[in-house]
Amino acid sequence: MDAEFINPVVAAVKNVLAMMARIQLDAGSPERKGREETVSGKNITGLMSMTGKKEIMPSVGKRIAASMAITFTEPAIIHIARNMMPVPPTSVDGVVIDLTGEIANMVLGSAKQELESAGYVFQLSLPTIIVGSDYLIAHKVKAPIIKVPFKMAEGNFQIEVGYEEI
Repeated sequence: MDAEFINPVVAAVKNVLAMMARIQLDAGSPERKGREETVSGKNITGLMSMTGKKEIMPSVGKRIAASMAITFTEPAIIHIARNMMPVPPTSVDGVVIDLTGEIANMVLGSAKQELESAGYVFQLSLPTIIVGSDYLIAHKVKAPIIKVPFKMAEGNFQIEVGYEEI
């Protein structure tokens, strides 16, 4: 995984949640995720993919694909939602599910802006939301997936990012 790619995603998570939910975060150490590693416990995930190219010089580029997931524990997303919503939720409901997709979209959209200045040109998918316990996140890339944890007193969450030339 290229730090040029993952660092903008980590920065985007911090910026989006600082601006939208007034939460200051520090990222944990990145580590490689196993292909069959499941997300344990009760969680909600916003999963998005990106396709495009990395321009080497004008009109010459390498085709690329990327995948990003942001997975919140239930206490973490409830805390974030309480900071963002006018009517604070008490459980994962339709509003919280929509909010998870919107957070994934804002994070990847923000990262996309920074990546474009480094020569990446992407099309983003719409977010897919996964709600449940002990599930596998199926990224659409064959590249290694890197996960980065974030901790809050109210609950934890993590991002997963994979990037490959195709």
